[in-house]
Amino acid sequence: MRGLFGVAWGVVGWLWAQEKVVSGFAEVELLPGWSLERAQRQAYQLAIFQALQNGFPTQVARASKYLLENRTQGQNAQTRTYFYLTADQYIGAEWLETLEARYQTEVRKGQVWVSCKVKGRARARPEPPLPLEVRTLRCRDTQCTTTDFWAGDPFFLYFRSPVEGYLQVFWEDSGEVYRLLPYQNQRIQAWPARADTTYIFFAPDPKRRSEAFWTDELILTAEKPEMLHKVYVLFSRNPLAAPPERFNPRTGFHTVSLPDFQDWLLSERLRLPDLNVRFIDISVRQR
Repeated sequence: MRGLFGVAWGVVGWLWAQEKVVSGFAEVELLPGWSLERAQRQAYQLAIFQALQNGFPTQVARASKYLLENRTQGQNAQTRTYFYLTADQYIGAEWLETLEARYQTEVRKGQVWVSCKVKGRARARPEPPLPLEVRTLRCRDTQCTTTDFWAGDPFFLYFRSPVEGYLQVFWEDSGEVYRLLPYQNQRIQAWPARADTTYIFFAPDPKRRSEAFWTDELILTAEKPEMLHKVYVLFSRNPLAAPPERFNPRTGFHTVSLPDFQDWLLSERLRLPDLNVRFIDISVRQR
């Protein structure tokens, strides 16, 4: 027992020793049709990326994917970053916990800008991230890839991995986290994903009656003009534990509070060095 305890403590101690407290800053323009919360989320993600660049310059790849919008004003061509793909596929450092985030809004030359200063715990990744393919869709085809949905749209998730492993998917909404995968009727802790296999989840195959029984079909709703959500996609080659969730008969989903989910996610990151986590911000608007 003493030897096993010593090994476990040594692994956890090594992981904690690799951590740093890092800080970053970013700002984005509040675009037409955007809510203030949406701009804050974009600034927050960019600030995290900047913090990782500051703290781990050799681990953060310069090829991180950005969606850029080019604007020409007079004779000057300007390129501004409006959206950061929050998947951590392209970086060799990972964000563990946010310690502080401060937002500020100001108007400059008739344009509204939202900035974020962030401080948090981060570490270099013990293993390189896997080249996972993860896309949110509004139809069963990858041509429908989007993060902007309308109320009434169906929701599908495309997933493909070069190695076999275990997959979990969660949906954050107003301080609660809903388990999407495994499906609600499945009594497993994680979906066993095969290597080099294309999955489109939440789309039952009518030819397979047993699959149609336990596959959940998702239709998006919006109680406000714009609702913002976050999708968490977790994948590991090792078995994943389940968060401290409970089944809510009112909603029909297994749920857990956001603070408890964040605590559990941090413990899983420390327990599984190969854990790959993707965050995808989703917008659902009223028609």
